[in-house]
Amino acid sequence: MSCISTICYAVMLISLEPQIDTRTLPVNTNTAVTSLKAEKTSSSLNQHNEWFDVWQRSFTDSMDFTVRQLDSLFRSDDAHSYNNEKARAEGRIQFAWEPRDGMLTDTDVRFRIRVKLPALEDKVDLLLSDNEDETQDNTIRAARNTDNNDRDQATIALRFRPEQDSHYSFRVGAGRRDQLYVRGRYRDATAFTDKLSALYDSELYYYSRDRLGAEVGLAIQYDIDRKHLIRQNNRLYFRDDTNDWLWRHEINHLYAIDDQNAIVSRAMVEGLSRPNYRIEEVYAGIRWRNNTLRDWLFFEVEPFVLWLRDEDFNTSFGIAMRVEVYYGHNR
Repeated sequence: MSCISTICYAVMLISLEPQIDTRTLPVNTNTAVTSLKAEKTSSSLNQHNEWFDVWQRSFTDSMDFTVRQLDSLFRSDDAHSYNNEKARAEGRIQFAWEPRDGMLTDTDVRFRIRVKLPALEDKVDLLLSDNEDETQDNTIRAARNTDNNDRDQATIALRFRPEQDSHYSFRVGAGRRDQLYVRGRYRDATAFTDKLSALYDSELYYYSRDRLGAEVGLAIQYDIDRKHLIRQNNRLYFRDDTNDWLWRHEINHLYAIDDQNAIVSRAMVEGLSRPNYRIEEVYAGIRWRNNTLRDWLFFEVEPFVLWLRDEDFNTSFGIAMRVEVYYGHNR
């Protein structure tokens, strides 16, 4: 694998866009690499579940129609140009049941929407999400909804980029307990060899009540082979309102079983710098991800173990079961 493909793959893993990589997640069942048996299975399922496909396409078309109307507001004429047809919405909706010891009713709904506006030369996106922390997309609710990291709030923002491929981006929006905020981000990646690469980013933001904040992240990724990959993530959050640092370290092993199945093993530790440098939570889990039925429909099962300071680090066993639906122009 070339250095360029390694960098692209690293960026994909934490990107907002719902892209799928053949080495870590199941791929489109209509691709050339799909077996004849899978194609026959998909054809048979289409006959019985056609209503679900129609629903997904209708939802995508409805979102795109709304986006095209929004895009037209930024045009100087009333012509319905070719570029206006490219205005689109992409995103995902995830439903989860995450029972664990003593909390059997834990449920979670996650969503992320990205709106492309060609009238603004694709330099401005509208983002809507249930969580501002994009690095925690696949974390169970109990492990991220803590007093130490009050970021699990709906957020809406306009993202500006100087150029479409710029490493810099800027956001203006509202979120985190109905606060207004501005944010600047720099993100880039470097390939050391054809197997070893690094992705790094930094952010500076200001919230109307929480005031100044900053983040810095570094991920080191090693491609063992086409089916195995190891990634180690490190992240620091500075919080001006409490004058402390929230830190997180985690390691992931990604194994692609075949074109429709993948296993992700993950261990994570998170803590604070005040009143002293101490651990607040420890998490370990193994996630199985499958999309045999449709290329836009995913199922996940994730047994996990969680230790929280708020629960005196008592061992809590659980299992997360998720259904995830993608929609957009490429689905």
